[in-house]
Amino acid sequence: MFGDSILFMDDPRHGELRALVSKVFTLRRVQELGPRIERLAAGMLGELPRRRPVDLIEHFAFPLPLIVICELLGVPLDERGPLREWTAALMEDDPDRVLPASREMQDYFDKLIVAKRGTPDDGLLSALVTLSDNGDLTGGELMDMVFLLFVAGHETSTNLIGKGARHLLAAPRWWRLLGRRPALIPGAVEEMLRFDCPVRMAPYRWTTEPVSYGGVVIPAGEVVLVCLLSAGRDPAQYREPDELAPHRAAKHLSFGQGMHYCLGAPLARLEAEIAFTALTRQFPDACLAVDETQLQYKQSVVMHGLESLPVLLGGRQSR
Repeated sequence: MFGDSILFMDDPRHGELRALVSKVFTLRRVQELGPRIERLAAGMLGELPRRRPVDLIEHFAFPLPLIVICELLGVPLDERGPLREWTAALMEDDPDRVLPASREMQDYFDKLIVAKRGTPDDGLLSALVTLSDNGDLTGGELMDMVFLLFVAGHETSTNLIGKGARHLLAAPRWWRLLGRRPALIPGAVEEMLRFDCPVRMAPYRWTTEPVSYGGVVIPAGEVVLVCLLSAGRDPAQYREPDELAPHRAAKHLSFGQGMHYCLGAPLARLEAEIAFTALTRQFPDACLAVDETQLQYKQSVVMHGLESLPVLLGGRQSR
């Protein structure tokens, strides 16, 4: 699925691809999405019931980033249904679901690329197609970049918003504080990223030579999985690492580090800040509709997100 992906490349090609994509996936382009994301969030939340449980993943944390990435890339919104199903399958650990979903998604994007080549627009996908037509990207690199931007561009934000809401609702004082003091939300988002990273494991890495770590020698040529969830709870880096402290504004590794630092980090931060500003302001009395022990996480080696998040937006007194 990610055969030519920038995720698994070293320099010099990694740097070349990153520079190319950065020219079209700019910070300015992301910042210009702010008003649109605010309107989307307000519209979605305005339609949700206050007096009965609502799944905040199904009705907010998932569709908000999905619509944003579709509009950013130039994917028709009326075609997002199957894309959602394919993405869900790709996040699982079952090859019988992953492989067919990846093939169907590739077939879909193959056709969409042809369509954008014939009728370009101002979306990110058309810009990438132009780079490919100019010889800057191979066909495989173009497809893998589209896969990466689409899947990572909404799945990680869904996990960040969903799990962040779960932890804040479990500590109502923080939820209410952020509703009263929205200036704290950008820092709180950083703490949520540290406390419960949306990505369980960094992409696979391979040792090019023997590596000694923790008293163990990892031979050359071995696959290494780096657990970002554990990194965020390192007691050598954080005081009381197992405590969520939204005022902490912690540094973290949730977007990676160095040359592989996530290109989509500004978009994820923007979506989360807008989402939590709208949620905490509009629903100050919101609470979990089930006990925390009933919440289920998706079965995925790479991603770390909730299956659902039942919430009473009007609080228990509204039932």
